[in-house]
Amino acid sequence: MSPDLPANSPLVSFVIPTKEEEGYIGALLRNLRTASETSELPVETIVVDSRSADRTIAEATGLADRVIADCDLACASIAHARNAGARLATGEFLFHTDADVLIPDLAALLGRAAREFADPATVAVTARVMPYPWESTWRDDAIHRVANAFFRSSRWYGSRFSRGECQIVRRSAFEAVGGYTGRYISGEDCDLFHRLHRVGRVIYLTDQQVYHSLRRFRRDGYMRTLGIYVREWLWMSLLDRSFVTEWRVVR
Repeated sequence: MSPDLPANSPLVSFVIPTKEEEGYIGALLRNLRTASETSELPVETIVVDSRSADRTIAEATGLADRVIADCDLACASIAHARNAGARLATGEFLFHTDADVLIPDLAALLGRAAREFADPATVAVTARVMPYPWESTWRDDAIHRVANAFFRSSRWYGSRFSRGECQIVRRSAFEAVGGYTGRYISGEDCDLFHRLHRVGRVIYLTDQQVYHSLRRFRRDGYMRTLGIYVREWLWMSLLDRSFVTEWRVVR
């Protein structure tokens, strides 16, 4: 057992939705498997696929503990896919993430989360989301630092926002709030933490981070992507639904 984790730590279930992710899912699952075997971390991995036409299923098979390849709900929205994986998970804690994420120090991240969850009032934990170091420029790094600061400061707006790349949630709290809102095509991640903070403590770990791909920012640019996120937030806040009817994949 990793020294960062207390003895008899509860199982953590990683829930990973996929759609045409053959270029990323294998790296994430190998990342998780290597870290869990090296540090004897109590984790399981569940991949919920949205009928990918590429080699996503082939890449995930044999690396994930469970691969759900025929889930109709997963095709409806990423929120449905996350919920479907959560229902099949057996862990006391759910670690929702994305297929293009890598975790540089899983033992340290789970250890810090475990210490926060030792307080029964803590219902969710998240960490900084940064770009892959090997494809990041100083500009990418700076923009992400500002974005992370915005998410941490969301408590001043009467909410608690978080990105879907790293959402560690106490299962009982996840079920108590009804999981992700299925009708939201995007923004389901921020909505979940907004509802969770009403039932308990939501913690931001400033000393832990996960990495993700810059593919969407590279294709659409930061201003356009930010505009899309703001638009979706406004529609969710004012009309309780997403503006988009389908979230375009970037591969």
